[in-house]
Amino acid sequence: MKKKIRIAIANKGRIKQPTMDALARAGITILEEERTYVSKTSDPRYEAIFARANDIPVYVHYGAVDLGITGHDLILEREANVLELLDLEFGKATLVVAVPESSPINRVNDVPALTRVATEFPNITRKYFEKQGKQVEVLEVSGTAELAPKLGLAQIIVDITSSGETLRKNKLRVIGTILDTTSRLACNKIAYRTFEKEISELQSKLRGEA
Repeated sequence: MKKKIRIAIANKGRIKQPTMDALARAGITILEEERTYVSKTSDPRYEAIFARANDIPVYVHYGAVDLGITGHDLILEREANVLELLDLEFGKATLVVAVPESSPINRVNDVPALTRVATEFPNITRKYFEKQGKQVEVLEVSGTAELAPKLGLAQIIVDITSSGETLRKNKLRVIGTILDTTSRLACNKIAYRTFEKEISELQSKLRGEA
């Protein structure tokens, strides 16, 4: 029996439903509840795996799954050596540098040495500030980075934003943009060679070409 192609899908969050909708349009409908973590699909060649969006790049990198749909930002943060086959153009967001509205810092060039920066994206953040020639202390937090300045934990945050509403509610303003991101179809390099025909077909369907 030929091995099923495993495709990882975010188990929650803003890209979950758009991912399932895109796959359904491509002929891959999820048939079971995501609580099972592993689900059959309407295409017997594919098996869906529900996982945390930030873990999907790691699963794809190590071949635990063959394909995954997750954010470009998460692929970069996890330093996953995967093929980004397709920009799916949903889950649009921007990774920004932000400070409290009352902060004297108006641009990244103004950031003093050893300033504490709170973020869920420590790898991207370190590389960004190193490129800017800034020595900062990066503090990794899991969600709600916006809280860090309120508590005096950090003077700056690096966070993902789609509308800017959360930043405004927390009286934060943007002083720099690191990258724009969207959801991508990521593929394990060995899997691409193994399932090239099927994966190319899926790419075409996701583009709306077939």
